[in-house]
Order: sequence, then structure tokens, then C-alpha cells
Amino acid sequence: MVEKGEFNLLKQPGWLRALEIIVGLMAIISSVIILFDPTLGIATLVFILSVGLIFLGIRSLFLAGHKGLSKGLRAMSAVSGILSLILAFLVIILPDYGVSTLLIFVSFGLLIYGIDLLSLAYGLKKALRWVKWFMATVGIIDVILSLVVLLLPGLALLTLAIVLAVVLLISGVEAIISGAVGRTWLGDLVETVKKNIQ
Repeated sequence: MVEKGEFNLLKQPGWLRALEIIVGLMAIISSVIILFDPTLGIATLVFILSVGLIFLGIRSLFLAGHKGLSKGLRAMSAVSGILSLILAFLVIILPDYGVSTLLIFVSFGLLIYGIDLLSLAYGLKKALRWVKWFMATVGIIDVILSLVVLLLPGLALLTLAIVLAVVLLISGVEAIISGAVGRTWLGDLVETVKKNIQ
């Protein structure tokens, strides 16, 4: 039985795993569009980034509703999800703002999401070590690259958009892996390998 604060990634309910995989795919698709065709125009790139951020925010909100997490982690995920959604929707409904301002909104959203990943990685007691390290690594990369965009606004806008697309891509891959390591064939494989190592 999983106690509070001991959320086990191998025992996630099917709906949560499916959601994480869908969110991850949408984030990856958004980032790949930007990376493969950066000539779309900065405003379009920022819009696509905000769509990816919306999916990451939804994932955080659903994690906040999972009873296997401690109250602190659920609260952190709820705040992260709400702020990410607010910032992403601001970008979508205020397209007349300067592009650099909109990029800052997206950067803050991804920064908050990275901090949420770090807190989850720290708080998951029964997750496999490699999964926790992977989540923590993605969180650190999210935070660092988001801070680069926030602290160096003088960089070319296209460069900033591409940096954020990389953040979105990495976060999407993490979401897919987190969803796939549930009680699926991959989860069973991981458990089998772990038992054989012990």
C-alpha cells in the first residue's frame, strides 16, 4: 500500500499515465514544430510555446489530484499548474503585447514547471532512483534554460524561442517516460530488472 508522500510511479492509475503520455506528445510536437521551422515568425513560435505550456500545466493539475502524493507536493503541483495555465493563456489572449514580454510569460511558466518537477523528484519516496534522477535533471535543465531567457533578454528573440522549445521538448520526453513507467510492459520490465539486481 502506498502511503502519503510515497507516490510510486510504477503504481500510477491508468488515466494518469495516459494523460502524461498525451501531454508529453503534445509538448514534443509543439517544440519540434518550432525547432524544424523557426521561420514561422516569432509571434507564431511564442503561441506554439504557450500551447505546449498549457499541456504541462494540465499535467501538473492532474498530479495535484493524486491521493498518493503528500499534501505539500499536491499543493506545489496545483500552484504550478494554475500559474502555468494563467501565463500560457495570457500569451494567447494578449497577442498584441510585445513578443519579448510574451516570451517572458512563457519563461516564467516553464521555470515554475521545472521547480515543480524538482519538488516531485525530491518528494517521491518509492520511485525508482533513475526515474527520480531523470525528473530532477529535467527540472534543473528547465530552471536553468528558463533563467537564461529571463536574465538575458537581449538575446535575439528567435534564439530565446528556440531555447524555450528545447525546454518544452525535454519536459515532454520526461512526461512520456513518467507515463510509460506505469503498470505497462515497460513498468513490468523495470520491476523485473530491479528484482534481478537485488
